[in-house]
Amino acid sequence: MDFSTLFATYYQLYRGEADTPASTDDEYTVALGLSREAITRWSNYDGTYWKELFTTAGTNGTGAALTVVAGTTDYAAPTAMREAGGFVKLKDADGYTVQSYGILEPEQVQFRNDSAVYCYFTGDPNNGFTLHLNPAPDANLAGLTIDYTYYKKPTYFTSGTDKTEMADPMFIVHRMLANRFRVSRNPYYQSAKIDAEDCLRTMQADNNSGNWSNPWSLSDPTGSVWGA
Repeated sequence: MDFSTLFATYYQLYRGEADTPASTDDEYTVALGLSREAITRWSNYDGTYWKELFTTAGTNGTGAALTVVAGTTDYAAPTAMREAGGFVKLKDADGYTVQSYGILEPEQVQFRNDSAVYCYFTGDPNNGFTLHLNPAPDANLAGLTIDYTYYKKPTYFTSGTDKTEMADPMFIVHRMLANRFRVSRNPYYQSAKIDAEDCLRTMQADNNSGNWSNPWSLSDPTGSVWGA
């Protein structure tokens, strides 16, 4: 569901009119700002790691340096990166892993020797991250592709064709509606907010419950209880 569709739904709920304002209208500009607040609310909700925001440098590597250079230890990470994943891998042209690096926290590096194989990231989501490989790659690793899983920032709308990663975009509609009512001192603010929060909690429940064949909490098939 792109922003144009979300905006049309939002405006019909807000005004009860069939005609939707053009993208040059002030209402459209206001809605873009309200959608940004809604997406920020979703991405930061209750410390949730949304499955939709996990990606890889190979598929979402804008701004990143993803080719190994012999003797070079520092590589720019994707601009969308928010947190690092669990491993950094160097892959050949066929996609096979040639070298793997476990990711350390920067403060753990002091306890490793110079020849140990590891990597770490420095930086922050606002100014960007840098990947550091240790030891420096030699000529045998030159030209390999760097890939890793990372947790990314959410996508914000900038045009009507943009789409969100969110599982239930109706949260954006209800959150936009609630805040539009809020700024106009409309008493329907609370009811719209409740609808938005219901969508948000349902998404979190679905996100944290796995799926029918692979639940997050696996049952104990042994029939025994620890400590009994």
